[in-house]
Amino acid sequence: MTTENESLREELASLKKQVRELEDREAVRQLTAEYMQAMHDARWEDAVACFSEQASYDHGLLGELRGKQDLRHFYTQFMPAFEEAGGWAFDLLADPVIQVDGDRAHGRWFLLTLLIDPDTQEAAWSMATLEYEYAREAEGWKFFRNRCIHEHMLAPYDAGWGAAGGSRLPDAAIQNPDAHFETLRRQGGKQRPGTLSRSIRGWTVPTLEPEPTS
Repeated sequence: MTTENESLREELASLKKQVRELEDREAVRQLTAEYMQAMHDARWEDAVACFSEQASYDHGLLGELRGKQDLRHFYTQFMPAFEEAGGWAFDLLADPVIQVDGDRAHGRWFLLTLLIDPDTQEAAWSMATLEYEYAREAEGWKFFRNRCIHEHMLAPYDAGWGAAGGSRLPDAAIQNPDAHFETLRRQGGKQRPGTLSRSIRGWTVPTLEPEPTS
């Protein structure tokens, strides 16, 4: 009987762990969806609320946001100005891979963006990989360290992503402020794949080889 009871306790503990992980994964998905909906609705403060106070967001070619103050400035000042200038973007996230490890979680998403460039007023396609690191806090899961890896394409809508469209990213060193690229400069102008992005096949910007796994 004792052995049977121990077996039942172990099985119950295993089931509780599985349920907790499923709940955490769903909470992470929900947070991400709430963030995307806030972005699409132009509810900028709601978007900011999805981030931890210590959060950062490396936008790659668009620069790095460090801390809640930078994030709030980006969402409440840059984004409205982007729209007022005629910019427009609609993002679609797909194929998430989510891993939960205690009070931290990692998510890898594919991002398809239909956009209008405010400078040219022309439509374009963008495809990238997003890596989100989440942290469990007292009020729930929050974004903690986000990265946007531009590994696929940026192409004019009318020309498509074939040879006619060019399918290449702009030159970050020429078209973006130097202040945003301290980290990239220290790495020789290269961005390193993150925890869930080990492959560098097909990347359209220079990257560092992934760090070896332990």
